Amino acid sequence: MSSSSEKTSSANVPAPAPAADKASAHVGLCCIHRGELRRFLSRLDRQKSYVHDRSRFLGGFIGETNRIVIAESGTSYPRHRAATEWLVDTHRVPWILSVGFSSSLSTDVHPGDLVLADEIVDTHGNTMPVRCSLKPQKRVHVGRIVVADQHPLSGTAKRSLAQSSNALAADTTSLAAAQICYERNVRFLAIRAIIDELDDEIPEAAANLLLRADSQAWGGAIGSLFRGLQAAKELREWRSRGVTAGMHLDRFLAGVIEQIAELLEKHRLDSGQNH
Repeated sequence: MSSSSEKTSSANVPAPAPAADKASAHVGLCCIHRGELRRFLSRLDRQKSYVHDRSRFLGGFIGETNRIVIAESGTSYPRHRAATEWLVDTHRVPWILSVGFSSSLSTDVHPGDLVLADEIVDTHGNTMPVRCSLKPQKRVHVGRIVVADQHPLSGTAKRSLAQSSNALAADTTSLAAAQICYERNVRFLAIRAIIDELDDEIPEAAANLLLRADSQAWGGAIGSLFRGLQAAKELREWRSRGVTAGMHLDRFLAGVIEQIAELLEKHRLDSGQNH
């Protein structure tokens, strides 16, 4: 028979500490290329990245505990859908934000302004309402965004799209993320930074630099630097617009993520009190 000193009650054995959850994140961001978020990325600590299904994912922290994961998926609509599914399934994000550069479709929306979607439509008759509790403010507009098959580059194309859609801004991918979030009951916002006026003609090189930015597009943009001083000057001006738009997006996005973090913490505390 064992002595009492040899007996150990299982109730007194401490349970092993739960494994740290390194996959989940609080907010997922979907963008076309990291140049849209260049300023914002400087806020992220402890960054790590990986590639899955041709999309690049970058994770990091804002503050000590707020985990952010970013999907960089290029201009492909199907890849944005797939990347959003991956964010929801793998990183279990309760919020998805579609962010990046867009074109103005209104004389009231100017370069450097931000447009938040309360509805997203496309050119094929699809409509997706977006629950947006954020209010318009100086240089921040709330309204309809239209998703086109190709980004409109000419003033004529933008005016035609504005007339047919009655939207404030145009992009090519935000509806992909919105659809997945609607299907999975994940909170969603679209936040677009404007790079142009309604009647501006966007040169192909500038479109490559700001709206596409894959390796082939970058090559086309850099090539324009060798086609004369005027082309180089024009590209630098558009690059400056991208920098300004990115700065405004960065500041606004940081504030939105702080609000989301507060909401998630309040929900966590409320859930703990109810158990």
